[in-house]
Amino acid sequence: MKTLIATPVMAAAILGLTAVSAPAQAAAAMAHAGLEVRFCPAQVAHPYPLDSLRSVHGLLLQNVAVINHGPPVRLEALEIDLLRAGEAVDSRTLSGPSLEASVKGGLAARDQGLFDLFGFQVCDGALLNGAPLADDAVLETGEALIVMQQPFAWKGGRDAVRVTARGTRSGQGVTGEGRIRLDGATSKTDFRFPLGRGTKLAAAGASFHSTHRWGVPEEFALDIVQLGPNLRTHTGAGEAHSDFFAYGAEVLAAADGKVAQIITGSSQKPPLLLGPGEAMEAYMGRVMAQQGENLAAGLPGIVGEGVILDHGNGEYSVYAHLVPGSVTVRQGQAIKAGDGLGRLGSSGNSTEAHLHFQVCDRPQALSCAGIVPTFAGISIANTDGPRPLQSGDLVVVP
Repeated sequence: MKTLIATPVMAAAILGLTAVSAPAQAAAAMAHAGLEVRFCPAQVAHPYPLDSLRSVHGLLLQNVAVINHGPPVRLEALEIDLLRAGEAVDSRTLSGPSLEASVKGGLAARDQGLFDLFGFQVCDGALLNGAPLADDAVLETGEALIVMQQPFAWKGGRDAVRVTARGTRSGQGVTGEGRIRLDGATSKTDFRFPLGRGTKLAAAGASFHSTHRWGVPEEFALDIVQLGPNLRTHTGAGEAHSDFFAYGAEVLAAADGKVAQIITGSSQKPPLLLGPGEAMEAYMGRVMAQQGENLAAGLPGIVGEGVILDHGNGEYSVYAHLVPGSVTVRQGQAIKAGDGLGRLGSSGNSTEAHLHFQVCDRPQALSCAGIVPTFAGISIANTDGPRPLQSGDLVVVP
């Protein structure tokens, strides 16, 4: 199923200095001629457990940009180090063909209009800060290179990511460095499940094989559906919204809070399922065509009917794709956990009835960065112990 598409928190710059020696009084001037390393999101990156029992974690380093503020530089390598207490524990170097692939990947994304359509991946333009992308590994003055979506996995603890850009200018080495903190903690807010009693399917979660993990604001979001006795989400061919077992279910506030935003003005298109005998390529073509229409409709076309709650501590929960006109709360209203918010639907960028639930660091559905939610009072069917939810989990709500 398709869910909301998002936009992230603004990126902050971390300036690296040139490696060329200079008198102390010229150090400030040399900084302006160096390579700048920027991140999106900028403040913190969150790992997510791959195997809680064995302390194995995964990280998706979403986006890194290198911007040249001086004369032309030939970028030779980009080194990515995962740090523990300042020591590099895991390292990856992009050079030669892998660096060229990053250059081409960034250019392809730009040329396809993805930075405009999916601004969340470049922090609404703040990642590049107006710098044009270079056509090759030679960064002219003011040009940038972007490296997108680098996955990592490890056992134990890591506390930061360091990215070092190395190049040459007029035969001399030039280096820029940036760091971003890693925070494996989950939300300060304890959330209950946003749907009522029974067994629900977390059809998409934070696992790498699901779409959510690859979008900045929805990196740790859930798409929640209801399975029927046929182990499907719907009866018959699923041609009407009412055919879906989850459709119309009451959506519940997952924690105490206050209504920060209500998103209205959306519509529900007919369910969009893979047809009998339909090739996946043809189906995805239909999905992408509908998604284009949804994006053109702006926030209601993406999120659909939605509610955002403020829980304090800089944590906000988002409830998307509700039935148009079903929201029962008002802006600024105080909410208790378990209060009804509206009805589960399929409005906005959705192919079938489901609830999209995410926790963000800002009162926005799109311009935010995802936070890993802490859930209380639920269990996972057939699991070997307590752990965060993964895509495909059956969630038991007592």
